[in-house]
Amino acid sequence: MKTSFPSLVLRSGAIGLSILVSIGPQRAVAEVQTDATCTSDSKLLNGGPTEVFGDGPGTYWNLIEAGLQSAFGDDEAAKIQYLSGVFGQQFTTLGAARDYNLQVLSDAFDKNQDGLVCVYDLRGTRANLRDPYSKYTYFSVSDDKITKKADNALQFRSAPGQ
Repeated sequence: MKTSFPSLVLRSGAIGLSILVSIGPQRAVAEVQTDATCTSDSKLLNGGPTEVFGDGPGTYWNLIEAGLQSAFGDDEAAKIQYLSGVFGQQFTTLGAARDYNLQVLSDAFDKNQDGLVCVYDLRGTRANLRDPYSKYTYFSVSDDKITKKADNALQFRSAPGQ
């Protein structure tokens, strides 16, 4: 019995779709096992771990960029001048300041180097900072915590006295 070409294409498509559907849950389960977590706190920003590098929602630069926009509007030169003052070095572009800021964040706070940190709003007085824009661009940051992976359980201990 011969199978028509359209029927063959339809069957191949159905098989491919079923493979993708079966892979999806496996990938989701794998991601859940290695999810990073932040300490539960009402001041936690982004609802959980924040990406160190990148643009857009859920990233550290998105928080800084929103603060700079609130403080300086569309004045890019003022943003560059402000970040140059914060970091004590001259930047020629906002992109250079961004790259420097994110690398410093990664080096100082992302101890496990997974690209995620926890970012918290600083509430209360910032008078000791002497920076009128600190409410827009200063945050408390800590490393995220990784849940234990299954292979962490496979550790051998030596018997006492050996």
